[in-house]
Amino acid sequence: MRSTSPLADKLRQNLLTITITVAVYTLVYTTNVWLFTHIEFNQGIAWIYLPAGIRLICTLLFAEAGVIGILIGSLLTSSIYALFPGDPVTTIGYSAISALAPYLSYRFTLREMRLQPSLSNLTTTNLLACILLYGLANPLLQLMWFVLRGVSYHFWSGLIVMSIGDLTGSLIVVYAIKLLLSFFPLPRN
Repeated sequence: MRSTSPLADKLRQNLLTITITVAVYTLVYTTNVWLFTHIEFNQGIAWIYLPAGIRLICTLLFAEAGVIGILIGSLLTSSIYALFPGDPVTTIGYSAISALAPYLSYRFTLREMRLQPSLSNLTTTNLLACILLYGLANPLLQLMWFVLRGVSYHFWSGLIVMSIGDLTGSLIVVYAIKLLLSFFPLPRN
């Protein structure tokens, strides 16, 4: 019996991670639309934005494979929900920022907080700092892009609302995952 090469195993694992990230992101995005569209501040600017938490968690857990999954998931949801109809440049920029903002926050916290890539030394304080950094970086980059593209002219009010939405969504997702994990026994060392 022939075994697969380590490179093929790594590629298969990354493709599975990307696929799972796309599926989870799309599902959470759809849930967010279903639950919170009626309280949106403006199209693309939500008071509660659960996908922000998925973006951060997938980046923390899966690094570059998570970023690719978020990029694909964001392109997919942007197309399904026609966020920027007839404007593929804005869609691609929005999706790239959606993937890169949590990754940049992750890389910054790895370096500045001296986190291990395995996140074995991730504390609640470090996680909250990462959420805060991402909750401010993503809205700032998104809104600069929206203003540059002429999609939104509500920079300051949009920045406040989007920051609240990203922070709230991230906290909800992180604590929901923490709650779910509390039902499973911890592995013994």
